[in-house]
Amino acid sequence: MRTLSNLCLASLMLLSASAMAADDKAAKALQRAQQKAQSLEQEKNRLTAEKTQVQDDLKKAQDDASRLKSASTAKLRSVQKELAALQDEKQRLSDELAQLKVQAAEQQLAAAAQARQQQSNVQVSQDNLLAKSKQLVQCENYNQSLYQINTDLLSRYEQAYKSAYLLRGGVFTQLGTVKLENDSAQERDKLQGLRVSNKVQ
Repeated sequence: MRTLSNLCLASLMLLSASAMAADDKAAKALQRAQQKAQSLEQEKNRLTAEKTQVQDDLKKAQDDASRLKSASTAKLRSVQKELAALQDEKQRLSDELAQLKVQAAEQQLAAAAQARQQQSNVQVSQDNLLAKSKQLVQCENYNQSLYQINTDLLSRYEQAYKSAYLLRGGVFTQLGTVKLENDSAQERDKLQGLRVSNKVQ
């Protein structure tokens, strides 16, 4: 009986020791599990923080991209508007250049026609001047011939008058001579007044 008690006691002690060892193992396993859970929680918190940071960075990048897109769109519209204005200006200048070319061509034609007309007028004027010059030379020649003829006639008249007077037996008095000379001088003055003196050069 005593042996049985001892045996029970020993079994109890063994069970108790075994239970204590199991409790100790369980406690250590629990501690390790808690440490692992704590480590996982920290990792989770770190990943959550990283995720939040990434999301913030992504939102910031999206905002920057949106702003850049808006700025680019505005710049593109401005450039397109400026390009349209430049194209309009180019078209206006092209039209103006074409119009100026047409005007220049018309002015050249008009100037050429005017030059031809002026040349024709100058030629006509030169022809008229030459014809008038020839007529004037001819008139001067006629005038000189008439002057010479009249001078000769006047000299013959004087000679004939003197001869006729002498044939009648008359004698020239001083008064008769002076009168004849005066008449002759007056006729010569008249002839000289009718004579053309300005020669054509």
